[in-house]
Amino acid sequence: IKHVHIDEAHSIFTIGLPHYGLHVFCPAWGCFGELCVQLHHKTPFQVLSGTQPPHIRKAIIANLQLKPLRLSSVILSCNCPDISYAIHQITNSLSDYRNLDFLIPNPYPVGFTLCKTIVFHDSIQSTQDASIYMNGLLPLGLQYGGIVQHYYSAMSTKYLKIVFKDFANPAGTCRVLHAMEGASTV
Repeated sequence: IKHVHIDEAHSIFTIGLPHYGLHVFCPAWGCFGELCVQLHHKTPFQVLSGTQPPHIRKAIIANLQLKPLRLSSVILSCNCPDISYAIHQITNSLSDYRNLDFLIPNPYPVGFTLCKTIVFHDSIQSTQDASIYMNGLLPLGLQYGGIVQHYYSAMSTKYLKIVFKDFANPAGTCRVLHAMEGASTV
C-alpha cells in the first residue's frame, strides 16, 4: 500500500469509537489505527472531513497514531460566504426545547427580523414539537404566522415547495426552519 486516503474521517470518532457507554455503531471505523501499525511508517495518509472540531481532530490523530508535528492541514470551506454554523451546549435533553430559546429574543423587539436559521432534528416528531414550542416564544401577533416552520419529506410536495421557497427568499416570512437531514440537500 503506497497511500491511504480516508474520506469522512470524522466517522472514526462519531461512529467508530464508544461514547457515553453506548455500543459502537460501526466498529470498522475505529480500526484504522490497527492498519497504521501494519504499514510502513512513511506511508502517506490523507484524512478528509468537513467536520473536524478540535475534539474530533484529536481523536482522529490518536486513532491513526499520527505524529502531530508531521501533519499538514488544509482548511477550506465549500459553503456560501453568508452561511455560518453555531454550536450551542444542550442542557438536560434534546427534547427540552428551552435549549432553543437563544434563537428568539425575549422580549422580542418591535420590527425585529430574525436571522435565517435551520435547526436539524433526528425525528419528525421533534421537528413538529420544536416548531410549536418556538412559535410560542413569539409575540402573540406573530405566532403561527409562518416565521417558524417545520419541514420533512413526508409532508405534501406543495407544502414543501412553498415553505422552502419562502425560507430561501431573503425577504421571506419563514426565518426559522425545523427540518430533518433532507433539507440539507435541497
